[in-house]
Amino acid sequence: MCAVRIDNRTARRLWLTSQGLAETPTGALDVLGIVRRLGFVQLDTIQVVARAHHHILWSRNQNYREPMLDKLLRARGVFEHFTHDASVLPMDMLPMWRRQFLRKSEELVRRGWVKGMSGPKERETIKARIREEGGLCTKDFEGVRKSKEMWSRPPHKQALDYMWNAGELATCHR
Repeated sequence: MCAVRIDNRTARRLWLTSQGLAETPTGALDVLGIVRRLGFVQLDTIQVVARAHHHILWSRNQNYREPMLDKLLRARGVFEHFTHDASVLPMDMLPMWRRQFLRKSEELVRRGWVKGMSGPKERETIKARIREEGGLCTKDFEGVRKSKEMWSRPPHKQALDYMWNAGELATCHR
């Protein structure tokens, strides 16, 4: 088998095309199509002008506006989960992620992260609150972390971690 050699200009063009950056970033907008072509978009809280994931989408089509991703989440076009970090993935990938949900929930149990975690009834209460009230902050729950240990987590965050990793929240987005 021979190694394929290409010049820098061709390599650059291939890379830009594969990342959705080779064409002029204007024209008809298909946010779900952008996410599908990329495979996923990492969610990021870093914000200078806007949160980083909005930059990713805008750089591929400058007709993109921030509310469009949330609208796509609410319409169940994409779901949130972990790839290597929190990300949005196309909803048609959800069946393939069921195995990942099971693996992650087993890992949480094996590592002991769920000790003292809320049970199924309490988790259902949390999901019902999310459905009814939308996105919630830690201060919206009782029992906010009292321990100052770095990795200590209050029960509602343990429950949310478990539900996120087990895929229970994919059908319960705000």
